Amino acid sequence: MPVNMKSIIAKTFIDMAKQKGIDKITVKALIDECNISRQTFYYHFQDLMEVIEWSMEQALGKMLQESLKAPRAKDALNVLISSTLENQTLIRKLMDSQRRKEIERLFVSMTRTYLEELVRGRNQNRTLNYSDMEVALDFWAFGLCGILFQCCESNKIPAENLAEQICRLLPNRGEEDEE
Repeated sequence: MPVNMKSIIAKTFIDMAKQKGIDKITVKALIDECNISRQTFYYHFQDLMEVIEWSMEQALGKMLQESLKAPRAKDALNVLISSTLENQTLIRKLMDSQRRKEIERLFVSMTRTYLEELVRGRNQNRTLNYSDMEVALDFWAFGLCGILFQCCESNKIPAENLAEQICRLLPNRGEEDEE
C-alpha cells in the first residue's frame, strides 16, 4: 500500500498544533517530526498555511459525504457541529495564533462551501435567485462560524440542541425536516 505523505504531514502538523499551537511550529520542526526532508515537504505543500488549508479541505469532504447521507437538515448540520466540537482543542489553538484572520477567512470559506454543496447535493427546492442565494450562503456561513467559534470558546456547549435550533431558523425547511 502506497504511503500518502500529504496525509502524514498533515496529521503530524495537527497533532503538533493540538499540543503547542501553530505559532510554535516551523517547517523544520514538522519535517523533523515526520522524519522527512525539506524537499519532501515542499513537494507536497508550499507552507504551513497550505497544510492547514489542505487538512480542512479533507475534513470538509468527509463531513459533506456524511451530511449528504443524513435524512434531515438537522442531522446534516449535526455532522458539522459534532465535527467542530470534536476538534475544539485544535480550533482554539488555530484561533489563538497570529494567523487568526487567515484562519477565520478559511473557516468561513470552507463553511460556505460546505453549505453550498449541501444545498446542491440535497436538491432542495430553491426559491431564491442566484444573487440572493449568494448573499444567503455568505450570511449563513458567517453566522454559523460565529456560533461554532463561540461554542469552541465556552465550556457550555449546547451540542444536543444547536442543530435543532439552527434548523428552526432555516427558511423553506420542508416537511421532511419537521418532527
